[in-house]
Amino acid sequence: MDLETRLYTPEKELKAKPVLFAEDYNTRFDPVNVRSTDPSRIEGWSETVQANDIAKADALEFRKAHETAKVIKTQEDAYKVIGAGPAELPVDFKWLRISGPGGADSPSANAEIDMYVSQGFLPCTKEIFDIMVENYGYKFNHALWRVAEDGTIRRGYDVALYYRSGDVARKWEQHSVAEAIERDTNPSLPSNFQGDTSWKEEEVEEILITH
Repeated sequence: MDLETRLYTPEKELKAKPVLFAEDYNTRFDPVNVRSTDPSRIEGWSETVQANDIAKADALEFRKAHETAKVIKTQEDAYKVIGAGPAELPVDFKWLRISGPGGADSPSANAEIDMYVSQGFLPCTKEIFDIMVENYGYKFNHALWRVAEDGTIRRGYDVALYYRSGDVARKWEQHSVAEAIERDTNPSLPSNFQGDTSWKEEEVEEILITH
């Protein structure tokens, strides 16, 4: 009998240290799967938003900032990893807090909702989202979202999904840029200067997304 056999006892087997990592530990690298656990992510839309943000960067500066990276060295590399390129979005989404702790009424949440509604946002129902699924390929997150009794899409009890058309979003973005330029060139203007917003009243009406 060799030394190893003579030294073996059942008690020693029971006291053996557990495996620190599973055999497939090194294969568990999936950034896409990690992103899917973000409750605010809207698959098919969030990727394009990220690509649009990357596209705003100067191409040369982006390459310089990523010159030591292994995978993403250019903006095009980033688009491949994200799975989408920059594009004009047909819809703009926003997750908004609709109540306080325990579902209590919240003046601050109400004020924020009023502000976003004045900029064209509307509550997004499952029925509306299903049209977007068919038209644009967006995906409903059945694991992390729920449909409330009124048909709106919720995350937990206090956050709801709102939407507006991409055209309205772009108009507001242009307005914000023009407002910032106006303040820079005319420092005497108050910080809450609104400029010309005569167009916005027409955009608050409900947006119908048709086939």
